[in-house]
Amino acid sequence: MPLPILRRVLLGAALLAGFAQQAGATITTFTGDTTGGPTWDRINESPGNWPFFEPVPDTTYRAYDVHALEYLDDINFATTCAFDCSMYIYTGTFDPADPTANFLFANGYGASDSSAYFHGPLEEGHYTILVTGEDATTFGFFSTTVSAIGAYEITPLNPVPEPSTWLMLGAGLAGLGVAARRRAGASIHTAA
Repeated sequence: MPLPILRRVLLGAALLAGFAQQAGATITTFTGDTTGGPTWDRINESPGNWPFFEPVPDTTYRAYDVHALEYLDDINFATTCAFDCSMYIYTGTFDPADPTANFLFANGYGASDSSAYFHGPLEEGHYTILVTGEDATTFGFFSTTVSAIGAYEITPLNPVPEPSTWLMLGAGLAGLGVAARRRAGASIHTAA
C-alpha cells in the first residue's frame, strides 16, 4: 500500500531533522573571591606597555586550569566582578614570580571596569585563567562564564602555601598545645 505524498514528505523531514542536529555550546560558570587570595606583581594588560609600566605589587588573584580537550574554534570567557578587575590567560602554567612567561592574553576593560572578556580560538592543551584586581586595594567576588562548541574542563588551582603560612599554622598548633596542657594541669590541682 503506497504512502500518501504528505506522509512521505513528513517522514523524510523527520529523518533529515534527526541527522541535521547542530552541536550545542558547552556553558560553564564558576564563581570565586579574590579576597585573601595569593598575591602577584600584576603586569600591564598590553605587552607593548611592559617596558613603560612597573608591575603593581601585592595584587590578589584566583587561578583556574582550563583544559581544552580538543581544538576550540570559538571560546568565550566573560568575567564580571564586584570590583575593578582584569582577566589574564596563560598557555600552560602561571608562575607568579615570572608573570610574563606563558602570557597569552589579558583584558581589564570589558563593558565596564568591573568586567573583562576573551573571545577566540584555543588549541588543545592546558591554559590558566587568572582573575585579579587592578592593585592591592581591589579585590572581591567575581563570576566567570565560559562557552564553547567543543569539550573542555575547568578546575580551580590551589596555590602552594607560602612559608609564612606554614609558620603561622605551626605557631597556632603550638599555642593550642600549650593551652590544652595548662587546662589539664589546672584541673588536676583543683580536684582535691
